[in-house]
Amino acid sequence: APVAAPSPAAAAAGSGGGSSSRSSVSPTKLSWNSAEEVCSICCDDAGPGAAVRLRCSHGWYCTSCVGRHVEARLDNGSVLQNCPQCQDEIAERDLKRLIRESVMNRLLKMSLEQAVAAASDLRPCPTPNCPMRVAMEPGDPSRFVCPECRKECCLKCGAQPFHRKKTCEQHVANQKKGKRCSIFQWMKETGSKQCPTCQMAVTKQNLEKQETQRSECHKMCCRNCNTRFCFKCLAILSKDYTCGCTQDAHGFIDPNTGKILVHLKKKRKSVKTTKAAAKASAGRGRGGRGRGAAAAGGGRGGRGRGRGR
Repeated sequence: APVAAPSPAAAAAGSGGGSSSRSSVSPTKLSWNSAEEVCSICCDDAGPGAAVRLRCSHGWYCTSCVGRHVEARLDNGSVLQNCPQCQDEIAERDLKRLIRESVMNRLLKMSLEQAVAAASDLRPCPTPNCPMRVAMEPGDPSRFVCPECRKECCLKCGAQPFHRKKTCEQHVANQKKGKRCSIFQWMKETGSKQCPTCQMAVTKQNLEKQETQRSECHKMCCRNCNTRFCFKCLAILSKDYTCGCTQDAHGFIDPNTGKILVHLKKKRKSVKTTKAAAKASAGRGRGGRGRGAAAAGGGRGGRGRGRGR
């Protein structure tokens, strides 16, 4: 719930205790409503003491809308809180009266983080959620034991635990080498391959049967560069070339859409071959009809000879 606002009587007293339905508006202080007002943001009615007019004279705003306004700006990474209508900053002492304590703590924490990030001589403890910040002057040792979390670290490169007998550069190089070696070890154990064009690691869905075609064939399409290649021999395949490791009738699966992509294009017959085949077919058709007519004539002759006898 919002932080308790001054009562209507207190607001009226602060404004001089007049009989007006509203508190007097002053550009130098917050003004709380002494009668029901309509919030300029949500357009709902705000009871006495539930809406505020800011020091810039804009309002009325209910405390719920002010709180949501602050949270929305925090979600966008902004710690500077200003009036919803103009760019005048809302003072911290005013925000403490308008928003919940949890939102205020979040605002103060984010403000501290941004201040530390902007200061070149302030270093955070690398332990997650540790609030410790250390002022580090040029020439100071980078080894640090945090009094809050009791963990040892390097303030310069953020290594935890501290890299003994190594410089920060040597430690970072060893970390990269270790990560690269672990990736290649994993690829070797699972039978994964690298794309022949961009060297991106490529796997099949079934890691246990990658070297066979029992679950999936060897025709692969790289998700990174769209190169079509053979998973077994790493040959780059095209519409006119196949390595023969997989049947020609098999195609590729588009990794983005899941649609089947045809591999080899069908060979078109030449015009001369097509015309010759059509003529040959027509000739065979005419020859068949001639033989059929002759057979029919023979049949009629046979019937005539039968009648003569």
